[in-house]
Amino acid sequence: MPWLRAVHSDEETRWWVGNVMLRELSVRAATLDSALVGFAAVRHGWLDHLYIAPAHQRVGLGTRLLAEARRIGGTPLRLWVFQRNLAARAFYQRHGFVEEERTDGTANEEREPDIRMIWSAPCTS
Repeated sequence: MPWLRAVHSDEETRWWVGNVMLRELSVRAATLDSALVGFAAVRHGWLDHLYIAPAHQRVGLGTRLLAEARRIGGTPLRLWVFQRNLAARAFYQRHGFVEEERTDGTANEEREPDIRMIWSAPCTS
């Protein structure tokens, strides 16, 4: 997301990944030829992160990680997505997420308008 301003240094991000994300969230990785190409991080019914390296997008890795996130995150599963991230919004909508709320971004670190989305497992009867 080249339009997204950085709010943390690389050092701060590495510290957060090692000391918070990997310890407090359920993280699943996507690898190809032993290289990390994507990950999903889930905590308490929230998909906090879903990332696929641009060179590996649109080949099903995001769909597989999302399926795993649904399995471990339960239902309903919520997430925040930036309003400008049209590709991610379309991806989540294709996978059954619907908008719950829109904000002007004043509550997030990036100050970027965002959307809260929710997915609930279909009822089976």
